Amino acid sequence: MRNEAGIQFRRTTPTTGNNVRMRGFDESRLLIEKDGVPINLDGSYGGDQMNWDAVSADDVEKIEIQRGAVSAKYGNTLGGVIDIVTKKPSDDPRTSVSSTYGKFDTWDTRLSHRAGFGHFWWTIDGSHFETNGYLRNNYNDRNNINMKIGLDLPNDWELGAGFEYSDAEAGLIVENDPESSYYDSDYPVADGGSLGGPGTRMTGTAGDDSYKNDTSNAVSAFLGKKLTNGGIKLDFRLWNRKRTEYYFDIEAPHNKIYERETDIEDNNWLITLGADHQVQNHHVEWGGEHKQYGWGDQAVPYINMNYFDESMVERYYYIAEGFKGQPRNKKYTALYLQDTWTFHPNWELELGLRQEWFKTDAVDPEAFGFDWETEEDVIDENHLDPRGALSWRPWKGGSISARLGIVHRYPTSPESFWWYLNKGTQFFNTTLEPEEAVQYEVGLEQRLFSRVLLTLRGYYYDIEHYITSTSVRGYGQVVYNIDDVTIKGCESELSVDILKNLRAWANFTWQDGEKSGDPYDTENVLGNQLPDVPAIMYNLGLDYRMDRLMMKLALNHIGDRDRFAEGEVETLGSYSLLNFYAIYTFLKKDRIKCDAILAVDNILDEDYKESDGYPMAGISTFGGLKVTF
Repeated sequence: MRNEAGIQFRRTTPTTGNNVRMRGFDESRLLIEKDGVPINLDGSYGGDQMNWDAVSADDVEKIEIQRGAVSAKYGNTLGGVIDIVTKKPSDDPRTSVSSTYGKFDTWDTRLSHRAGFGHFWWTIDGSHFETNGYLRNNYNDRNNINMKIGLDLPNDWELGAGFEYSDAEAGLIVENDPESSYYDSDYPVADGGSLGGPGTRMTGTAGDDSYKNDTSNAVSAFLGKKLTNGGIKLDFRLWNRKRTEYYFDIEAPHNKIYERETDIEDNNWLITLGADHQVQNHHVEWGGEHKQYGWGDQAVPYINMNYFDESMVERYYYIAEGFKGQPRNKKYTALYLQDTWTFHPNWELELGLRQEWFKTDAVDPEAFGFDWETEEDVIDENHLDPRGALSWRPWKGGSISARLGIVHRYPTSPESFWWYLNKGTQFFNTTLEPEEAVQYEVGLEQRLFSRVLLTLRGYYYDIEHYITSTSVRGYGQVVYNIDDVTIKGCESELSVDILKNLRAWANFTWQDGEKSGDPYDTENVLGNQLPDVPAIMYNLGLDYRMDRLMMKLALNHIGDRDRFAEGEVETLGSYSLLNFYAIYTFLKKDRIKCDAILAVDNILDEDYKESDGYPMAGISTFGGLKVTF
């Protein structure tokens, strides 16, 4: 995905996995689906909006990306939709095993099996990944498994179920400051913000051997029916995620300081229904979804009070006693109807409506660890959002399109939680409104001589009540609305088939975000700019494919990004990454195929940062084998 126009990876820390941004929007403003079913998380208690560890790479057939003002069938997404389409089994059973090894003692081993027998089919994907990492206490060890079964029933009905599980242990990166007595010159200089936990409330310093264990699981089921001119499908998904953190003394690594257990996602579930019908020159789609979600308890099995400021623990007693969870604290329901009408061989009109209901219940005072009072305790909203698009194919190989849509984005659990806390402590006592975005987009696509494909897109977002946050010492996160945010940009893509087996490609993105009415940046220190939005991004590369060899060489460039920290503007420098990947089939006989794999990341050995305080790895080489039978 990093080779796609408008997409940026931004790791908050190197242990949290990739945070995908599209058109400047993070994962909380994107819709991420797996086979058309949303798999976004709520991000409670510092969890990620998307658990990429739970996605098995060998299970992925392709990734479909829709940007910007998408149709009414999709939810409250601003940046667009990323749909992970999984592989389907056939009657011919296939099994593959692969293992690669590389820098930092990194092992990536995978197993995949797919088969069908009559009307019954199944898939199993498992993997093990481990690395020592390149920063201090930056190791990672994770396992995951995905299983699916399906049954083809009479009258074109299909029934299926799935299970996903991942378990990851990761070292919590230790601050490595040359001016500190704890500095270790064997590792790069880096911040220690990823340690998390009570942070500055500790009188001692947590360090080496501190780690977290993150487990997640999900079960799913579906029932579908193929119709003569369409189909209908019902999907259900339930998921949980739990994290346990352990903190040890940096001077005496065997002395435990703190341990806490958090139910980040607690029996959250959703059900979706989607149908489509072709009626003459109308493609009609309708459906809806219902989602109930919240977060679970936080417990503290162990705390060594010798490392904590007693007055802080008395003020915030959740440090020692934990939080009370708020399961099923939020409810989201939506219905949609849309019609794509081909009213002329060269013209297509899409019209849609999406009705949404959102409600977050009052947060229990016990969730904060201290008594509080606030007048507002419920957010209850409903909106009817129109979407529309017009496409025109005026000449051979070319098309022009325009899209318009209104989207509402509602507060996540962490946002509403911290907002309640801010109001309860009488700090920054503001209201919290859902975001309302009006999206405009135009596009041009042209194919030339069957070898060249050119795509141009321009977009503009006008967002009222943009939800943002900042960290304030002594209060934690502060969540509030910015009155108005505008985001605009353009994307261009070019693909050229130079030879039968050689393709050159390039894309360029320019984007800009501005804000007004920011109650926390009243001095306009950022000059109306949104943080962490690079103005310039571009990618270019070469793909070579033949019967036994596939190679890819790609250059990814991310421009400067400004951010607001401690009342001042900080700039993260631009960087360019040159990456190479190749797979060669050295044995292909009967049912057996053996591949050699080679990957080299950051060939130019660029010294760069995706986020402030954490240098990324230099040139890294990986190699391995894959056997399919």
